[in-house]
Parts: sequence; structure tokens; C-alpha cells
Amino acid sequence: MYEPSDFGVWAAIQAVAIIVGSLLSFRFDLALVIERDSEAASSLFLATIVLVCVMSLVLGAVTVIFTRSIQQLGIGLMPVALGWCWLWLVGLAVVFQAWLMREGAFARISTGVVLNAITANLVQLGGGFSGEGVWLIVGSVVGQGTATLFYVCSIQRSAERPACSMDVRGMMSALMRNRRFPQFSLPFTVLSLLRERAPIFIIGAFSTASLVGVYSQAWRLTHLPSAFTSASLRPVFFHRAATQGLAAQGDAVDQIMRWLLIVSSPWIALLVFGGDELFMLLLGSRWQGAGWFSAMLVVPASLFMMTNWMDRLLDSIGRQDINLRLEAVAAISSVGSLWAMLASGRTLTEAVALQSVMLTLSYLAFLWICYGAAGWSRSVLLRSIAISGVLGAAIYVMLSILGQLLAPVAVIALGALLGGAITAITLLRAGKELR
Repeated sequence: MYEPSDFGVWAAIQAVAIIVGSLLSFRFDLALVIERDSEAASSLFLATIVLVCVMSLVLGAVTVIFTRSIQQLGIGLMPVALGWCWLWLVGLAVVFQAWLMREGAFARISTGVVLNAITANLVQLGGGFSGEGVWLIVGSVVGQGTATLFYVCSIQRSAERPACSMDVRGMMSALMRNRRFPQFSLPFTVLSLLRERAPIFIIGAFSTASLVGVYSQAWRLTHLPSAFTSASLRPVFFHRAATQGLAAQGDAVDQIMRWLLIVSSPWIALLVFGGDELFMLLLGSRWQGAGWFSAMLVVPASLFMMTNWMDRLLDSIGRQDINLRLEAVAAISSVGSLWAMLASGRTLTEAVALQSVMLTLSYLAFLWICYGAAGWSRSVLLRSIAISGVLGAAIYVMLSILGQLLAPVAVIALGALLGGAITAITLLRAGKELR
């Protein structure tokens, strides 16, 4: 329904909205989850909301001042205005989610995420009939607004809702007590978001909007599973680590890592084997090339699915410095290698391949160091990685043999059925272990 170039513009607006919106709270939202005193938490909650609103207004004024320069980049007034609304809603949603996380209201957080996705996609589907690419951005803003409003209503109905007392002294005191979060967690978030979003701008500087759209969709779809794990696991383990301690989470983390590694291995094999055919089969010939990017990105994307929800665990024990150092290495190495390859005249395929290698090494290093800092045994993790690696290699070999005998579509269908069966069996076993 939309052209790759439409997704290129949407990806650029999304990158700015997510990066800036996530930083408006200066990461004081993380301190909300750990703060156990209700009065102090209420002061911090209100102070953070005020901070988000003030920074949003400042950014809106800056945007107006530089409107002409932004238009020279080929972005119209409507996408810019929608982008500002989007980042403001993201900033508020981050704070509201933190309060719900503090209460352990994980179902309401998940409901908001689902509402966001459903509403955004419905609006984008309806707008697609108009032929205007701006509906991609409109849908995202409406979806984010729906989720944010749901969070507000959930907090208002909560028995432990924050006290609405505008005590300026108490608010300032709450911010000062938690200054470690903007000191360490804010730079970490900046680097993390730049690692994810900066490639959009780098590729846009050396390639066309269509290639940006192809790359952004490959990144988006391969990283889709990490959105599920992050939304479902991060708040639960952050809350548990803040209340029960990090060492007590070792067995549960080992189990989840084993399940995620086994579930991801057949899908990695399938994308590496026939990613381009799969993308063209599902999305059409306009998206030729996205499969190659997906095949290169799927390994680091799978590892990201296993690390994205673990960064908050180190926050719970005050080791934000480890998060910051590891994220600095990951961001600089991956984004730097992508830029260096393109600047030296290499193809986008070669640049993405090196970017994927750097990301893979960074995520493996994160797992190794995080396990050590938490005091968890690494032997179970290594065994799970080995088992999933053997399983994925066996499935890839099987698909390669079938590829000599059957049509590509038939092989992809068989691979998808096998991946679905392994996923279902693994999830059933995981459910039994949890019970």
C-alpha cells in the first residue's frame, strides 16, 4: 500500500521521535521503579512529567526556528508537526509506564502496547487507500496517543495513584536524589537509540530514500521479536530485581535464555537460506534486497532479543556504569563501521554485513559481562548457545538439500512450518516449567 520511499520518510520521523521522546525524562523514569517510598515517588513522578512538558515546548520552539532548514531536507510541515506530537507523547508514555511498572501493573503496560500497535496499523491501513505516505506517521501518532491516554486512565483508577501535590521543593529534592540516572542512564539511552536509529540517517546520506525504506523495514521486521520480549520481560524483571535482588533471578534468566535461543534458531536458518525470496513473496518485488539485509541482521537481532530486556537489571543494583561502557562500544563500533564502509565507497550490503558483525560481538560481550556482574553461572548460557547453534545449522543444511529438489516457495513454506512447530513445542514446555 505504501512505497519504500514513504517508509524512508516515516523511518526518519520515527527515529527522531523515539530518540528525543525517550530522552525527555532524562531517565528519571527509571528511578520511579526503584523508589519504594510513595511520597517520594509521587514527587518524582510529577517532577518528571513537568520536565517532559517543558523540554517538549523547548523543542517545539527550536523546530519552528529551523523550519526552513528542515523543509530543505525534503520533509514537509505536516510530518514535522506530527513528529513533534509523537515525541511528546512518547516522553509522557515513558513516565506513565514507569509508574505502572513500579506498581507491578504489567498487564496494563502490555495492553497499552497492544492498543498502540492495533490503532496505529488500523489508521495506516485506512490511510493507505488515499495514496498519501503521511498516513504512516499519522497512524503512529494516533496509536501512541491512544496508548498514552490508556496509561493515564489506568493510573487514575489505581489504588496507589500518585498524590497530586505540586511541592516544588519536594520535586527538586527527588530529582537531586536520583541524579545518578541522568548521569549514567541518559548517556546510555542516547547511545542505545543512536545505535538503532543513526543508521537511517547515515544510509540516507549515501543512498536513496527507497534504500532507506528497504533497510528500515528489514531492521524493523528482524527486530520485531525483541519488541515482544522487551515489553513482556523488561518490566517484570526490573520490578523483581528491584524488590528481590538480582542474584535471585539467575535460574529464571537461564530458563528464558534457553527458550529464546532455541525458538530463534530455525527462523535464523530460514532467513539466511531464503530471506530475499521470502520478502518478495510476502511484500512484492518492490522490496527486493530487503531479504539480504534481513539475512545479515537476523543474528544480531536475535541476540538483541535476549539482551534488550536485561539492561535494566544492572540499573537495579546501581551498575549503570557497566551499561554505559558496553553500549558505548556497541554504538561506536556498529554505527562507525557502517559510516566508514559507505564513506569509503563500499556497497550498502558490505556495510550492513560489517555492522552486523560488530553488533553480534557487542551483544555476546554484553551477555558475558552481565552474567558476571550479576553473579550468575555462564555454563548454562554457553550450553544453550551451543545447542541452538547446532539446531540452526542442521535446519539450514536441511533447507539447502531440499532447495535442490523443490521450488523455493515450497522450501520456504516447509521451513516456516518447521519453525512454527519448534516454537510451539518450546513454548508449551516453557509453560509447563513455569507452572
